[in-house]
Amino acid sequence: MSRRKFLISLLAAFVVSYLFMEYHTRVTHSSSNMRTEREVLQSQSDTLRCTIYLPSHAGTRVGYHYEIMRRFAESHDLSLKYIPVNDSVSVWEMLTEEKTDILAINIIHDPIPKSLSGKLCMTQKITPLGEVWVMMKNRCPWHLNLVHWLTLFRQSPEYPRFRSRFLPSSPNRCPYDSLLRAVSRPLGWDWQILRSVMYQESKYRMNAHSGMGAVGLMQMKESTAGDMKVNDLYNPEDNVKGAARYFAYLIRNMHLTHLPEEEEIHFVLAAYNAGMTRIQKDREQAAMEGKDPDIWSAVAPYTPSQTQKYVETIKRRYLNWVTSSE
Repeated sequence: MSRRKFLISLLAAFVVSYLFMEYHTRVTHSSSNMRTEREVLQSQSDTLRCTIYLPSHAGTRVGYHYEIMRRFAESHDLSLKYIPVNDSVSVWEMLTEEKTDILAINIIHDPIPKSLSGKLCMTQKITPLGEVWVMMKNRCPWHLNLVHWLTLFRQSPEYPRFRSRFLPSSPNRCPYDSLLRAVSRPLGWDWQILRSVMYQESKYRMNAHSGMGAVGLMQMKESTAGDMKVNDLYNPEDNVKGAARYFAYLIRNMHLTHLPEEEEIHFVLAAYNAGMTRIQKDREQAAMEGKDPDIWSAVAPYTPSQTQKYVETIKRRYLNWVTSSE
């Protein structure tokens, strides 16, 4: 082979090798991008977002909707995340702007806007009061599957018992009693005390939200939730377990373990309402004036009147429940 032909062959081999490497790099990069996009979409599809837009007096009906949604999500390997209603955005905009996937709403009180006619999917009534779930058609390929699942769930043997946990709603019927029993054991308290706290705080409404930023069944603030390792304040189990951990935290840090149980409960309830720092200062003030800082009746006059009423109301409700069950 002549030197010229050899150089041409060498150059051609180099060009082919370069082009192959460039192609491989681009394909790999493209594949990586596609994989990243796929992972993002997969992570988004792993969560089913819901919003429950019902009046504050709905009580346990809110939890009824949430628990059915949670069961549907679990049956399809999804996690459920509650998205609260933002006062600056209408619930219908939350759907159209893809801020939530399912909206539970009373279409009698809040009819579907004409601008969304033909754009929504809707389930059958979830309760007899006109409460349904609505979704955007272009965002709910699983709509028919959901309708089918709801039908089967309502026909299942467990459904009547499940429904009776939530409906009808009343102070004497709490759907979270089994959870309260479990979290009360480490405290050594009667679980009905925690139930009385829950009713006082939220009326058993799992999406309750106060103007002071307290959230959920036991009305915990996000700062407290972070300290108690609570991931989702709207999740009933997370919220209640977090509150129980906070009660235990108050008992330890207020040095209440040596007190009789009744006094321990009084001071924990007072601190839950007014804050640990405030109640500790009130105990110190009582001691400075010759009162016993370990007896609630001696410390109570130094605490805010709202806190005194809070402790008294929770205790009275609890005693009424105990008496009526005997």
